Order: sequence, then structure tokens, then C-alpha cells
Amino acid sequence: MFAIVSKSDGFPVSRSAGEGQADLVVTWTSGDRAKAFLAAKGIEADYSVVALTEDTLGKMASALGCDPDTIGFDAFPEK
Repeated sequence: MFAIVSKSDGFPVSRSAGEGQADLVVTWTSGDRAKAFLAAKGIEADYSVVALTEDTLGKMASALGCDPDTIGFDAFPEK
């Protein structure tokens, strides 16, 4: 699994779950698909694709201000 994070602050691309719930980090099944998403949006210079590992989860949690175990995920709808 892969996520996209801001190069400036490490904040991950996420979507609102609504109803007062925490935002969900959007994931992709492949790094190439995540990179294609960035290219389609023209934002490759500002974001990086990262594999979901304990280290990257820790960094995302730090950027989000939460514990890594509380991060929720949502798969990007791929065709």
C-alpha cells in the first residue's frame, strides 16, 4: 500500500469521513498508480509517494498530531 504526502510538512492526502470522525488517509495499491494520480493533478513537485511502513506511519502520525494506531485508511477507487 502507498500513500501520498506533502513534501513540505509530511501531511498525507486524506478525505473527510464526515460526522465528526477523523479524516482517512487515502491509499493506493501501487506506487505507479499513486504517481499517475499526482501527474494527472499536476502536483508532482509538491508531493511524494511513500510505501506504508512503520517508519512512514510514524511520520504521518507526527504530521497529523496523533498516534499511528489511530490512523484510518481509505483505498482510492481504482478502475
